[in-house]
This record gives sequence, structure tokens and C-alpha cells, in this order.
Amino acid sequence: MNAHRFRLQSILDLRASALEAAKNILGQALVNLASAQNASDQARREADTLADRICSAPATQTAALSQSVRQSYLDQTRLAQALQNRIQECQDTVQKCRLQVVRASRDHDILVRLREKCLKISQYLEARKEENILNDLMNSQRFQMLRHSQQEFLQN
Repeated sequence: MNAHRFRLQSILDLRASALEAAKNILGQALVNLASAQNASDQARREADTLADRICSAPATQTAALSQSVRQSYLDQTRLAQALQNRIQECQDTVQKCRLQVVRASRDHDILVRLREKCLKISQYLEARKEENILNDLMNSQRFQMLRHSQQEFLQN
């Protein structure tokens, strides 16, 4: 039986590499999202620490020190808000990447099924050829047997 080469194998390879690339991009987007969440959590913890310092500050604290801590708290909350916005952007990116992985996976699966169908058809055609060859052989043998039988009958 001849090795049947799937004519769209190069396209299947391209789709497989596109699927892998989409998965890699999704993985990177998930890493970026986790990083943004960690940074946001850290900024919130630092803002909470500053808020605790403001609330527990002694009454004798200087105005400049009090203003400095309050400014630090304000800066930290702005940073936390900016990081929250970054998290939202990362979540949007992750969602887009997931859709891309789904599309690439679907395209790849379609080509894999097409290749399997093509392989089944070629196997069926090969089996039909073999069956026809066997039928021809059997008919040939039967014809030879009939011919020998008639010759033996005529000789007797």
C-alpha cells in the first residue's frame, strides 16, 4: 500500500503552529494578568499600611510629617487604581487570547478531521483495488479450472 500524503499537510502544520502560538500568547497574557494582580495587591497593602499609620499617628506629629504620609497614601491609592485599570486591560487581553485559541483550535481540528477522512477514503479505494485484483484472480483461476476440466473430459 502506498503511503498516502495528505495534500493539505502544510496547512495543517501551519494551523498547528498557529494554535501553539495562540496558546503561548495566552500563557503570556495570563502571566501578565497575574503580575498585575500581584502588583495591585501589593499597592493596596501598602496603602492600607499608610492608612493605618495616618489613623494611629500621635497627636504631637508635625504637620509636615502628617501631610507627607497623607500624600504618600494618596499616591499609593492612585497607583492602586492605575494597577486596577491595568488588570482590566490584561483581562480583556486574556479574553481576546482565549478566543484566538478557540478559533485556532477549531481550525486545527477541522483539518485533522479532513485528513482522517481523506485517509479513510484512500484506504477504502486501496481496499477496493485489492478486492478487484482478487476477484480478477479468482475469475482467472475459475476460467482455468473450467478449461482444464473440459480438456480432460474431451480427452477421456
